[in-house]
Amino acid sequence: MDRIKHKRKLLKILIEVTIVVGAWFFLVSFFAYYNVTHPRQTDYSLTPDSYSARYEDVYFQTDDDLRLAGWFMPASQEAMGTVVVMHGYPANKADVLNWSLFLREKFNILLFDFRYFGSSEGKYTTVGWDEKKDLKAAIDYLVMRKDVDPEKIGVMGFSMGGAVGIMHGSDDPRIKAIVADSAYASLDLMVENMFQKFGILKKPMIWSLGQWSTWRVGVKHQNVSTVQAASRSTIPLLLIHGTADQEIPLDHSEQIFQATKGASELWEIDNAGHGEAYFNEKTLYEAKVNSFFEANFASNKE
Repeated sequence: MDRIKHKRKLLKILIEVTIVVGAWFFLVSFFAYYNVTHPRQTDYSLTPDSYSARYEDVYFQTDDDLRLAGWFMPASQEAMGTVVVMHGYPANKADVLNWSLFLREKFNILLFDFRYFGSSEGKYTTVGWDEKKDLKAAIDYLVMRKDVDPEKIGVMGFSMGGAVGIMHGSDDPRIKAIVADSAYASLDLMVENMFQKFGILKKPMIWSLGQWSTWRVGVKHQNVSTVQAASRSTIPLLLIHGTADQEIPLDHSEQIFQATKGASELWEIDNAGHGEAYFNEKTLYEAKVNSFFEANFASNKE
């Protein structure tokens, strides 16, 4: 009889522990999912007015009916082409303004806020997957403008923006050249890094986060792969990455570079952390990016 009571007690304890552990996984994984898809908005006060740059506020609609906000800045001289500039996570278009303003000397530039961020609509971010629709909407908008040559459109993205450029560019022949600074190789790898400190609980946590993501926003992080997109793309690609990047390590761009089939280059900038590459090598950076777009737009003359 005592043995039966003892077994029942152990079973009760086991059930309680299972419930507690399950609840812990439920809460922690939901908290991780929510923080990733609903990051705190960063407020930037910079506008093109801050640099006395001529611009217009523009708006365009995505295929899933979100209104995105952007700035269109005409080139200071006769435009050699147009470049779409994309911000990283969790920022907005103002964050990449001083990084990309040099392009305006030779190219029209369009900066816009991805869904959820800045002045654009959207209830959450998918950190790259649905953001491909945002880039498509930007290209759709540009080809309708009379002051844009539809045969000379390129993209330049930082971090998440670079990954979006490669992922959408692999399916959009209207994009003639891509510059990706500090792009991630895949969301799967980013999630792996996020839960690195969980030890033996890492895989269950990754699985739980994946379930939340799939259920709530319809995105499987395993499917969000810049490397896979690069492997089927022939668009000229300039990858830029700092060797001291701790947020998205250099090996992400190395994986993309190894996978790409088109004309590509990986420019490693010594001792540059995340977001520091341009500022560490400003003169060379501007010359290299300008030359890259010039060469690839020249090869698409009507």
